[in-house]
Amino acid sequence: MGSGGALSVNEIGVSLSGQEQLSYSRHETPVVLRSSPAYPLLIDPEQRAAAEHFGVLRTRLLNARAKSGIHSIVIASPQKQDGKSLTSANLAISLAQLHKERILLIDGDLRLSGITRILGLQLRTGLSDFLQSQAPFEDCIKATTLPDLYVAPAGNVSEESLPAILEGARWQEFLQKGKLEFGLIIVDSVPVSAPIADFELLLAACDALLLVVHVRKTTRDALDFTARQMNGKLLGVVVNNVETRADVDYQSYYGGKNNK
Repeated sequence: MGSGGALSVNEIGVSLSGQEQLSYSRHETPVVLRSSPAYPLLIDPEQRAAAEHFGVLRTRLLNARAKSGIHSIVIASPQKQDGKSLTSANLAISLAQLHKERILLIDGDLRLSGITRILGLQLRTGLSDFLQSQAPFEDCIKATTLPDLYVAPAGNVSEESLPAILEGARWQEFLQKGKLEFGLIIVDSVPVSAPIADFELLLAACDALLLVVHVRKTTRDALDFTARQMNGKLLGVVVNNVETRADVDYQSYYGGKNNK
């Protein structure tokens, strides 16, 4: 996906190939991925149309990685409630469903913890515990019921300790450890326009940025501000909540023995 490339996502709604399971996956029961009306995940067969959209995004992302060698990607939005956390979760699921490499999904939004809430991982050890030297890397990673998908929840952190815990070397160390064991790392970030330093600190250690914008919600001021914060790392744009054109029959592409 080139800079400025866009993908419309209407509804955000391998096994280990002979390798041994990672050590931390044996210590805890895998996180059960559950789809719901509030958080529709691609593990739900009813999300077939959304899965197709994310399949396009996945293909573009993997093509971009093949050309540039990116390993860690921040998912952010210009402002809150643009759909970045659900996009992060479903993109990670889509990548893991290829069963070609292990994917690590990190909840880097240590304030609102969107990924942590979507997956029901509140109060579980996670990223912030590592950043505060309170837990080793292995204890912060959770296996899921989808082979090849692993999650690092936000962990336990007080607002008073932010953004200081992201400013030291521990965040970069966490990513470096992740790169040794995972093929691709997806990081859910705080909104770019939030009046805090978290986004800049998260992005500084990562290779690229994927921006999620929400049609008829994301403001021009937020987009203008975001454009000044990307540090040349913009990989592409996901346009959320785009209405499907009425004159295009997408249904003909799905199922049916007589469809060609």
